[in-house]
Amino acid sequence: MICGCGRRSLLLGGAASLLTAEAHAAAQAKPHRIDVHHHVVPPVYLEAVKRARLDNPPMTSWTPERSLADMDKAGIATAILSPMPPHLAFLPVGEAAPIARASNDWARALGVSHPGRFGVFAMLPLPDIDASLQEVAYAFDVLKVDGVGIMTNYGDKWLGHDHFAPLFEELNRRRAVVYTHPISPACCVNLVKGVSDGW
Repeated sequence: MICGCGRRSLLLGGAASLLTAEAHAAAQAKPHRIDVHHHVVPPVYLEAVKRARLDNPPMTSWTPERSLADMDKAGIATAILSPMPPHLAFLPVGEAAPIARASNDWARALGVSHPGRFGVFAMLPLPDIDASLQEVAYAFDVLKVDGVGIMTNYGDKWLGHDHFAPLFEELNRRRAVVYTHPISPACCVNLVKGVSDGW
């Protein structure tokens, strides 16, 4: 079939195709992804980790500016901030709760200062269940976080252990998002001398 569109229609059609291609390219260039595995290192948390000599270069070199630059390079519109291992289980009971609270406040403030760029998975002072339940209430009711970020195990207890049941009952009641991050259990560290269990 022969089209009787004419030269003018053909030119207009070609120009429209170019515009559509340019619009598509611009849409691809604009950040549009959501990163749900994006660690945050609040200053109070970093201080605690350094005191315990558990810090590492990715942790000590983290900054909000570096995160934003990495997000822009990767086309990430929003990153949901989550606690970086080793979390807070290395601290004595009673010391973890104030660090979790200050870290969550700091992460939420970071999100407020960069609208739309950062969400928050709250840090909980696990394995302390009572303190964690208090932090859940504060994190969801006051800070309006997007969920909680927890490790896959704490010492010799995996998340299916009865110890965690009251926490999961409350999170289920709230229909909360629970992000889990793998961490080596107590049974399986230092298996090969000089080789990190994370590799």
